[in-house]
Amino acid sequence: GVRRRFGKTSEQMLTCLHIIYPIWFIFAAVFPFAIFMSSVFNVPMSVMIILLGMIITLMTVFGGSWSATAGDFVQMIVVVIITVIMSVLTLIKVGGVGAFMDQIPDRHLDWTLFDRSNVLVIFIITLLINQLVQMNSLLEGAARFIFVKDARSAKKAILIQTAGLIILPFIWIVPPMMAAVWHPNIAEEFPKLNNASEAAYVAMAIDLLPAGLFGLLVCGIFAATVTSLNSQLNIVGGSFVRNIYIQVIRPRASEKEQITVGRVFMLLYGMIWILLGLCFQQVKGLELFDLLLLIAAATGLPLAVPLFLGIFFKKTPPWAGWSTMVAGFVPAAILGLLFKVNPVVQWLWQNPEMTTDDVIRMIWQTPDLNAREIGDLKIAITTGVVAVICAGWFFLTMLFYRKDEKSYVDQVDEFFTDMATPVQAHELELGDHDNESRQCTVLGNLCLVYGAFILLLIFIPNEPSGRLIIFCCGAIITGIGLFLKTLSKQSQEERK
Repeated sequence: GVRRRFGKTSEQMLTCLHIIYPIWFIFAAVFPFAIFMSSVFNVPMSVMIILLGMIITLMTVFGGSWSATAGDFVQMIVVVIITVIMSVLTLIKVGGVGAFMDQIPDRHLDWTLFDRSNVLVIFIITLLINQLVQMNSLLEGAARFIFVKDARSAKKAILIQTAGLIILPFIWIVPPMMAAVWHPNIAEEFPKLNNASEAAYVAMAIDLLPAGLFGLLVCGIFAATVTSLNSQLNIVGGSFVRNIYIQVIRPRASEKEQITVGRVFMLLYGMIWILLGLCFQQVKGLELFDLLLLIAAATGLPLAVPLFLGIFFKKTPPWAGWSTMVAGFVPAAILGLLFKVNPVVQWLWQNPEMTTDDVIRMIWQTPDLNAREIGDLKIAITTGVVAVICAGWFFLTMLFYRKDEKSYVDQVDEFFTDMATPVQAHELELGDHDNESRQCTVLGNLCLVYGAFILLLIFIPNEPSGRLIIFCCGAIITGIGLFLKTLSKQSQEERK
């Protein structure tokens, strides 16, 4: 898609950046899970990072994409069901939604208690812009709908994803919000964590779930983490082989050679993940959420802006794609230095006492900004500046659009024509590659196996209410498995 819209140069540059960028994905998945496991089993985070990194890498190298996608589907079902049960149990234990709203600390609902309103508004607006651009670009959100078989299925995928993004956060947030009441001294319970508040969900799971189901939640989160990173590693390996190795290094490489190169590359890439995780684990007081937002703004946003605007605005030169990325990385790098390295700030302002926080206070003209507000403003400023410069540069390139570049103009016209044309399954002539029935069979069997295993957990000594909870969980997953098996049979009959 990027090659057809912006040309080969942008495709090659994006591929290289897309290989570098997911290295930071470790912070989005490995760190939270390492924190969770470290809290549960009271083991050093470094051990969990090494074990998790090795499992992910080896699973990807030997298991391929099916080991990620099939497993991820079932793990997602398990985790969603158990976390929904946790939220319901929390509300039941506190006496309903009304009692829950009365008991939780005011700061959970009134955000101005830790951020003044003008800082909060700017932070939310820039965060929404970041998410809007990244989740609807060719690089991220729009790309995931390529995997469906027709336009109708793509719409279903969008509706399911949208419903999940709207509904599930309100369900997942209930237990950790109540943790502030039930575990007011959580730092004493988890002394090995740099930020003990990140173990709030663990503490609530220990309180709420019956014997057996808590272990299943740990297994589900472990498996979901592994398969999500497995998918990311698959993408990176595939991008390197298909977009760099066979196009630049060895155009005539055989299928076997491509697979071998991809496996070796993923092994090396996995080692880099582990080393980076161990390095950042040593940083004391690391605010994981803030770091993720800064990384997304400084690295993800410059990649996403041209791939978002490019699907709406046609009349740009072929160099608009890669040049917009470069234009975004320059301010991102400057702001990254400014907000992270105090000597740079001292040199710019010729004041040895000056810190980056002082600069924020000076720009904002408010000396009493607290640490939370300063952190949010750093994220907002980085996101806003990078987004404005990227968008401004992209539209500026439209002044250099030339209709006489016939091959490029025709290529872009064809790209937009194809985008506007709904795809029907019968047009694709999938033949033996039409594996919908196989997918339903494999996923259905996996759900039946998982469901049966969970139903066996009712024999673990528990209160009757605990056994009932386990039974409901197993029955739901078993029911989903039976439903998928039915769909598989229907698909087979339709093909006949």
